[in-house]
Amino acid sequence: MSLATLVRWPVRSRSLYRDGGRRSSDQISQAWQNGIEGKPWMKKVLRMLGQAFVILVITLALDFVLLATVFSGWKRNWADAATAWTQAYISTAYHHDLAPNAKSTRVWGNITYSWQTDRYGFRIGACAPGEAEKDRPAIFVIGDSFVEAMGSSYENSFAGLMACDAAKQGKAVWNLGVASYSPVIYHRKIRAAAQRLGIKPAEIYVFVDLSDIGYDANIYHIGEDGVVRSTTWTWYNIGQFLLDSFATFRLGYDLYLSSPFSTAIGLGRERALWSLDPALMEKWGRRGLELAGNNLDQIVAICREWDCRVTLVVYPWPENVAAGDRDGIQVTHWRAWAASRNVRFIDGFAPFFREPAESALRKYFIAGDVHFTELGNRLLFEEVRRAVGDY
Repeated sequence: MSLATLVRWPVRSRSLYRDGGRRSSDQISQAWQNGIEGKPWMKKVLRMLGQAFVILVITLALDFVLLATVFSGWKRNWADAATAWTQAYISTAYHHDLAPNAKSTRVWGNITYSWQTDRYGFRIGACAPGEAEKDRPAIFVIGDSFVEAMGSSYENSFAGLMACDAAKQGKAVWNLGVASYSPVIYHRKIRAAAQRLGIKPAEIYVFVDLSDIGYDANIYHIGEDGVVRSTTWTWYNIGQFLLDSFATFRLGYDLYLSSPFSTAIGLGRERALWSLDPALMEKWGRRGLELAGNNLDQIVAICREWDCRVTLVVYPWPENVAAGDRDGIQVTHWRAWAASRNVRFIDGFAPFFREPAESALRKYFIAGDVHFTELGNRLLFEEVRRAVGDY
């Protein structure tokens, strides 16, 4: 059967149906077989695809069974690590928070680190304040997963380094940061934290993340009852199932993270690209900036009420560094916002552009991820320390 005949086949079959005729399934199969036999390369490709599919199914089946039986210890350890995540967060009226008195060993990519919270649900470690430090001048640090410090021990995170530095000055830094927070949650969490502790801060450091704009614009919304709600997202659960159930997927993921391609492939996240892509800026970026600014105004109002100071800090994602986005919208917008409200502004972008982009990406960001390495955390801490002097 010629290629032209194969191309005309759908047209011919439709005409047969219109004429009341009907080709049997055997006739269709025979026509398809004749087409394949006329193309040896097609038959070879189909055979190879079929063999590859069978091998994949057998491999994954053996993987799943062996992991559930012979190597069940591995699966249990992986499940324990996943459970440490799911049990670490609780629902609240402002959406979510850290569970109090939690302690676990966490896995972030191929990084393992300790994680612990106090009775109030704040992440703690060495230098973190406790009951004895409540009488010290309090500093609240609020932000998302960068402040909670994903992939880092408390001691090596910039918030933890701030806590140790402030402790030497007789002050207490309380870490209010939690993954997936954004400005719509920040001011609510600050009031809740002050109520829990029974104290009011002398200063509030707000670390504004690039993803904050998308979260306020697209994810979070306030219900009529005043409760913060969000759209659902299930890809994390699917990915976690594959990693927990198949050693093949976990091995591939670990190889990816350790490869030189992970940084390059990891670029291009929409949550960061709104600051670089005019189309995304028009689609929801400007709206997100306005919403985030309105929510941050609530923190300014809190400090007027409590007689405290607000410091706003911005910092880059790998996308900004790769694009050479040194003085982009995330810097210029929030610098202007801060100046108009007498808020101290710290440009955390600057230190990440003092060396070539390739070097900065490799040294300061976890491979295949947006979060900071130990060096990246220290770099941002030192920039904050240089800008403020004593807390």
